[in-house]
Amino acid sequence: MKDLNYFEPLIEKKELNINKRLICYFIFIFLIVFLISYSTFNQVKVRQVSKDISKLKSIAEDEEINKKIKEINRKDKELGELKEYLEKIKLLDKVVEDNSIIDDYLLENITSRMPQDVFFTSISMYTDNIEIVGVSKDKWSIAELGKSLESVEEFQEVFITNISPEEENYKFILNINLKDVDIDGENTTAEEDEEKTNEE
Repeated sequence: MKDLNYFEPLIEKKELNINKRLICYFIFIFLIVFLISYSTFNQVKVRQVSKDISKLKSIAEDEEINKKIKEINRKDKELGELKEYLEKIKLLDKVVEDNSIIDDYLLENITSRMPQDVFFTSISMYTDNIEIVGVSKDKWSIAELGKSLESVEEFQEVFITNISPEEENYKFILNINLKDVDIDGENTTAEEDEEKTNEE
């Protein structure tokens, strides 16, 4: 016959209560450790962000860097202007090609003699003359262009009608009188044409 222990349920219940308390303590300790760790992590993160902000602020307020940024912006603006001039020249080249006013050879003669610091903003072409409007860094480059164009055989006369300062550059207007071409294809000047008319 089996012995009955009337105290056994009470002993089990007591052990169960002790286990529940232990679990509650562990959960409580875990929560405290988690909160402390999370709080510490956030503080470290905030300090790191504050340091990064301070570094960025010091970079933004650095005079040398600001000077370099201004220089880059200025050069970028100049590059934009040069691109505009280039687009105008390309457009002009297309107009010349479409209208067949002046052949490619004559246009190449003009552009190949351009000094480095000279840029054309517009070229107006007529049957007997060409008007070029452009900009240059200095007056010497304009004079050099005029002198260089005088050597082109098809040009009768090359003269600069106007030079005026404009911001950091000089704006100029250059006029070119073209030689007339007679029926035989020989170049003649206006004076020679007049002499021939008088002789007749």
